[in-house]
Amino acid sequence: MERKNHFVYPIVVEKLETNLSMYFPDFPGTAVTATDLIEGLPRAKELLVTRALELEEAGISYPEPSAPESIELEDASDKIVFVEVYLPPYRDEAANKSVTKNCTLPKWLRDAGDEAGLNYSLILQNGLKEALGINNQQ
Repeated sequence: MERKNHFVYPIVVEKLETNLSMYFPDFPGTAVTATDLIEGLPRAKELLVTRALELEEAGISYPEPSAPESIELEDASDKIVFVEVYLPPYRDEAANKSVTKNCTLPKWLRDAGDEAGLNYSLILQNGLKEALGINNQQ
């Protein structure tokens, strides 16, 4: 699977009675509702980033972006706009996101650590980095 860093996908914007509905034809099941484009486009971009990172994690290639002329619009008021994404900052954010990992230790040791006010997460992170020979701060 090729990991692209930069891409642009079309999104269809449908005007409803009270808001906009926006969906990516190339990513079935992706939709955003918003009061206007100013609110909707950042949310659509966030959705596209999330979906792209999910595909990467699953080892699935991104779909090819549809050509605007191949997208069938339901109504004459529907519009096609484009959402641009540069993934490296989002990948970095996802890689450094904290996740929960349960750890088991004797009660007496936990009690002593609590009494000393230790930060268990920091100690575990530092210990893992040392055990893995990772010197850089991430």
